[in-house]
Amino acid sequence: MRYLLSFFFLLSFAPAIFAADATEVNTEIQKLPWSQEISGKRIPMEDVFIRESDVMWYKNVWRVMDCREKLNLHFKWPKRPFIGILLDAIKSGDVPVYSGLDEDFSTPITASEALSVAGGSTDSILVPDAANPDVMVWKVITNEVNWDNVNKFRMKEVWYFDKQHSTMKVRIMGICPLIDNYDPTTGDFRAEVPVFWVYFPSIRKTLVNSEAFNPFPNGVRLNWDQVFQLRLFSSYIYKVDNVLDQRIKDYKSGIDILYESEAQKQQLFQFEHDLWEY
Repeated sequence: MRYLLSFFFLLSFAPAIFAADATEVNTEIQKLPWSQEISGKRIPMEDVFIRESDVMWYKNVWRVMDCREKLNLHFKWPKRPFIGILLDAIKSGDVPVYSGLDEDFSTPITASEALSVAGGSTDSILVPDAANPDVMVWKVITNEVNWDNVNKFRMKEVWYFDKQHSTMKVRIMGICPLIDNYDPTTGDFRAEVPVFWVYFPSIRKTLVNSEAFNPFPNGVRLNWDQVFQLRLFSSYIYKVDNVLDQRIKDYKSGIDILYESEAQKQQLFQFEHDLWEY
């Protein structure tokens, strides 16, 4: 008799149990045929330690990378554009950020200060009151920044010759997005504004866990740290170390700017080439 009562007791709760299971259906799907267990757990490969005495020669080089070039289209990947990764890292406070006019990373700024440079602002306008349309009230509106206008990035590099390994090497030291600034009234293009500088070694942990589009066919996905380490981008030199701290456009004009940029690139190659005898 006792077992029979227990059976009826459980049977009375069975509909509730089955109903609870029906509402907790797992709607998440696996987007790939394999489980992505590595995502978010990668750590960047540490750079090789450099002894100062091994650096026989070095030069600071500044480059511009245009995302509209065919070789750089993966930086504008709609699923995960590169500027979005930088913004998320800055807003979360994971990386320090520096003034867009500071190429030496000596002027740290806050995340809000960095983002305000891009042109976001707040205005007050008169609008009809919802309760009484005959009465005008002030309303604060926020002008959002269109980050799609970031079409170029500046990069600071250090090229050096390591006599310990007899090789020319390069390290990326910083990245700075350039946003196109337009006149709010006429919509005319005014200038490219450097928004902020990010010290590259500090953001590598974020980049190695951020998926990038692979420009090569039938390949596995790359992360953004690999894109930079493998130099899967196209760029041109706009400045090198010089006594007057001038950019190329300060002493060249027109198409001569492009010729001078290529000449500086060739000098880096020629320096290493002239160290050897053939």
